[in-house]
Amino acid sequence: YRHAAGSDRILRPLPLVSRLLAALLVLGATACSGGAAPASADPLAGVYRVGGGDAAIANVQALAEAFSAKHAGVKFTYDTSLGSDGGVNLAAQRELDLGMASRELAPGEAQLVDYVLVGVAGTGLLVHQSNTLTDLSSEQVRSIYAGRVIDWTSIGLSKQLPILPLVREKGSSARATFEGYFFAGKPAYGGGVLEIQGGDQIRQAVAFQPGAIGMIGVTGDDAVPSGTHLMTIDGVWPTKSALRDGTYKLRRPLYLVYPRSGEQRPAIVQFLEFVRSAEGQRIIDRF
Repeated sequence: YRHAAGSDRILRPLPLVSRLLAALLVLGATACSGGAAPASADPLAGVYRVGGGDAAIANVQALAEAFSAKHAGVKFTYDTSLGSDGGVNLAAQRELDLGMASRELAPGEAQLVDYVLVGVAGTGLLVHQSNTLTDLSSEQVRSIYAGRVIDWTSIGLSKQLPILPLVREKGSSARATFEGYFFAGKPAYGGGVLEIQGGDQIRQAVAFQPGAIGMIGVTGDDAVPSGTHLMTIDGVWPTKSALRDGTYKLRRPLYLVYPRSGEQRPAIVQFLEFVRSAEGQRIIDRF
């Protein structure tokens, strides 16, 4: 090669290694001066376990979806087969990141877990669609479940029809609310009361048996199962507003619970802050 100005001095090509080093230096300088550094991964990303009673699931899922929209790497899994007891116990033992409880906490539990309110639910009484009665007084409900009233004609039905009272399984929050209100926590059930496992099974049994009455969880805008209808209690229907302001007495809180001791995972700390925020409270108010 020769200079463009016409000099006779010979210019020899750079060795291959030297040319590669020069190219790398140019690329490095370009990256430092104008190239953007890649975004770091979300430190909150991960899978988080939530479990417990099913009454709070719609509220919790709505909150979790809104939070995950801000943190795409955050995923929640749910197990509603555990019931409130399981949710509280497993959260206290850190086998769950968050537990769901649809009842008040026992004093011993309150020493192990903290909580945040995510809504209110109630216990409703369901009867067969052919039952023309629409309201029961508290005393009538107590009499039915204590076995003192055994036929619907005793409380106003014109056609003779034996009463089949159904209760949820022990440990159910719907049952605990029912027993706390009508029996001050010390139920004295009559011999004809049948225990049924699960709210769906109660619904199916009531729809099948014309004389049945059964307890189910309600949140204010529930779809009443086909073949059944809800009763008002002391003239009050379990609407959202009646549950919130306490007009409907058979009600209970919906809690997210987490361990009192030790540090929480960072995503759980931020999620709980989101639940308590104005945005989180607006989501809760929808339920």
